Formats: sequence, structure tokens, C-alpha cells
Amino acid sequence: MNPNGSINGRPLAPADPYAVQTPQAPPVYHVWVNLSNLATQASQEYPGLVLGWRRTSDGYEAQVVYVIPSRTQRHSDASQIAWLPATKLKPRT
Repeated sequence: MNPNGSINGRPLAPADPYAVQTPQAPPVYHVWVNLSNLATQASQEYPGLVLGWRRTSDGYEAQVVYVIPSRTQRHSDASQIAWLPATKLKPRT
């Protein structure tokens, strides 16, 4: 590919392959997040989305975004993003 974006002197066509393969987005999983024993949260489960996984010395952790509904005011829910142990998650069915 030439610096001007052409191949062999002709402009790139939509059917031309990319120079680097484009990565596919990882799948997003809907889960229930159990926050008991992690903080002062009551023993409840909250809906969440798994954004990614990593392996630690204690096992797997998931990066999860979840929403904690407000108990006092309507429309004041709080969203959180955290790395949580896989044992705190269960598939949402």
C-alpha cells in the first residue's frame, strides 16, 4: 500500500482487504451481581453486563458494569464499574 492509500497506483476499493484484521468486539454477557460480603451492601443481586475477563492468582475476575437502584429517590440510580470475582456473578436467564 502506498502512503496515499492506493495499491499499485489505483485507489482503494471497498472490496480490498484491510492491512490489519479488525478485531471483533467481545461478547457482552448479562449477569446478576451479588455484592454481599464485598461492601456494606445488603444481600441483593443487581443486573449487570460483563465487559471483560482477566485471570488472577485467586481465579477469574470479570469487569462488570452494574446499576444499584436508589432506595430513597426515584431517578437517582448509581452505575458502577468494577472487577469482581467470578463467584459473585451468575448468568441472567
